[in-house]
Amino acid sequence: VHAPPIEPKPSGLWFVLGMLFLVLDQAFWGLPMPFVALFIWATSRAILALTGYEVPLWLVTPWDTLCCMYLRGHGVRILDADTGASTGAADGLAIPGITSFRGVLLMNHRSWGDFVVDPYQGHCAVVARFAAVAVTCFAGVLGRLCSRVIMIERGKTSRAQLLDMCRSHDRYLIFPEGTRRAGTPGSDLPVALAGVGGLKNIWESRRDALVVITANKERIVNERHGRASYNTTLYRARAAAPVRPSEHATFEEFHAALEATWRETWARAYALRDECERGGRVAPYLAAGGRNSAASRLGKTPASKEMM
Repeated sequence: VHAPPIEPKPSGLWFVLGMLFLVLDQAFWGLPMPFVALFIWATSRAILALTGYEVPLWLVTPWDTLCCMYLRGHGVRILDADTGASTGAADGLAIPGITSFRGVLLMNHRSWGDFVVDPYQGHCAVVARFAAVAVTCFAGVLGRLCSRVIMIERGKTSRAQLLDMCRSHDRYLIFPEGTRRAGTPGSDLPVALAGVGGLKNIWESRRDALVVITANKERIVNERHGRASYNTTLYRARAAAPVRPSEHATFEEFHAALEATWRETWARAYALRDECERGGRVAPYLAAGGRNSAASRLGKTPASKEMM
């Protein structure tokens, strides 16, 4: 994976205007849109109940509806390294086969937008700090009410308390890097996993861990640069199989396996981005079904087949 130079932060008037636009964008989705999503969810579920149609992922909870509206409203598409498919469709943005997975998702942390993108990809709850929930206003409240946000307070919530809060979830996600990394030196390269407390909880609860890396999430919203986008392609790669505590004798061995899987999956996601964006070959990649790309050659087994 290459380490491109850090994109310079806009200066002066452009930064002020960009930040104002970003604030307005986030206020729009944090204040009125949760109520709009709630109305759409209630109306749609009533119609589905009368017609007998299956409930799609974006209508499972009002939070899912809001996240889907946010992603569609920001023009997000995801190119998957394993399937070779690119989609912006509601259910297509979710990880293929994710509803059959029971365990913990480990995802990379780029910007505020991760708290929408990743829970929707994983169709699960996200562990988030109180400050991150508070800044999203009514959207954060909706996430809490729908059991899609596991809220912690840094320095106050103990590892045992976090473990207890996560027990009721068949699937949840954490950001093991410990902080948003976009815009920092070397941010396009993997670092050692910092979320040791969360990783120990996975080990002690004997839950499978699936690594998912998505490149370009910071292009949806970038609070460091004061920018929001409405046409973004993300590049996603998943580990070939979950890392299972039952297959390791000690936590140290389990942690090492997670580290290795994290780096390999990271390389696949960012190699896919580099191949498609730097070479301008998104269309040829899709035509090949992802089979002949540099990114797909780094992994052989589609992750969706190993989630059970």
